Amino acid sequence: MWEDEERLRATLRTEVDGPAPAARTDLADVLRRGRRRVLVRRAGAVAGALAVVGVVGGTVALSGLAARPAEPASGPDVTTTAPPPPWTTLDRAARQPYGTFSPAFSAPPPVDREVKAVPQCDLAFPGPEVSWLHPEPGAAVQNAWSTTTGQVAAPGRASPVHSHLFPANLAKRPDSVDGHTRWIDLTDDRGTGSVSLERGSASVPPQAAADAELWAQGNCLPPRRMVRPNGVLLQLYPVRVSEPFQSLTQELRVYAPSGEVYSISLRNFGSPDFRPQADGRAFDRTGPGRETLPLSEDGLTAIGIAVADAL
Repeated sequence: MWEDEERLRATLRTEVDGPAPAARTDLADVLRRGRRRVLVRRAGAVAGALAVVGVVGGTVALSGLAARPAEPASGPDVTTTAPPPPWTTLDRAARQPYGTFSPAFSAPPPVDREVKAVPQCDLAFPGPEVSWLHPEPGAAVQNAWSTTTGQVAAPGRASPVHSHLFPANLAKRPDSVDGHTRWIDLTDDRGTGSVSLERGSASVPPQAAADAELWAQGNCLPPRRMVRPNGVLLQLYPVRVSEPFQSLTQELRVYAPSGEVYSISLRNFGSPDFRPQADGRAFDRTGPGRETLPLSEDGLTAIGIAVADAL
C-alpha cells in the first residue's frame, strides 16, 4: 500500500480487523478497438500530443498522463477506431480544490519531468457501506483480470501475476484476517507501470455503494459509470496525481449485486519501484516509475468489463 489513500485504507483495515443506463458495449468490442489501434500504430500513424495540463471553467484537463493510442491514419488500407466505451458522466457538481499539486522536496519527480500542477481535493473518509479488508479475489475474477490485462498490454509486455499477503494483526484484533493484493507489471519502451487487483465488500446495492465512494480517490470531478447486463456497476475515476515522485493512478471500481467489490488500479510504477515493509503490512516506494500510465483508458475499461462480466 502506498500514497495517501493507501495509508488511509491500511489504517482503517488495522482498526477494523486488526442509475446509469445499461451499457451495450461487449468486452469483445473493446478488445477489437485495442487491436485496431495496434494495427494503426504498425501502419505508421503518429502518436498523440505532448502532456498538457489546464483548468478551463473549473474542469481539469489532463492529457498525456495515460498511454495514448495513435491517431488513426487515413487511406483505404488502414482500419479506423470505434467510438469510446459508453461511460456516463454523473450529474454532480465538482468539488472545490484546496490547492494544486506540488511535489515534496523529499521525493520529487525526475528533473526531466514537467510538474503536473493539477487541482487537489481531499480524500473522502469512507463510510460503513463498503469495507476494504482485501479478502482473496475469486478465481473467475482473477482469471478474467489477468487474461484481459495480457491482451490489452500488447505490443507491450505483461509480467506474471505478483501477489502479497498483508498479515492479520492478531495482537491487536484476535478476529482480524489476512489481506491480499495482486498486480501485473506492464512494460514498454517508456518503462514499467502496473495494474493491481484488490477485493472489498459492500453491505448495500451497487449504486448505493458507488455513491458512498464518489470521492474516494480525492477526485475533484465526479467519476463516470457503466452498468453491465448482469447488474454489475463500474465506476471510473479521473487520473490522480499524488506523492511521492508525482505518482499517477487511475482507479476503476466494480460493484456487484452479490456485495463483492473490486478495485482495479492502473499505476505509473511497478515492481522495480516499491518493496514491502519489514512487517509486511505496507509498501515503501523506492522509485519514480515511468512518466505516463502504461495503458490507455480503453485498456483499463476492457479489464474492468472482463472482471464485471465474470461476477
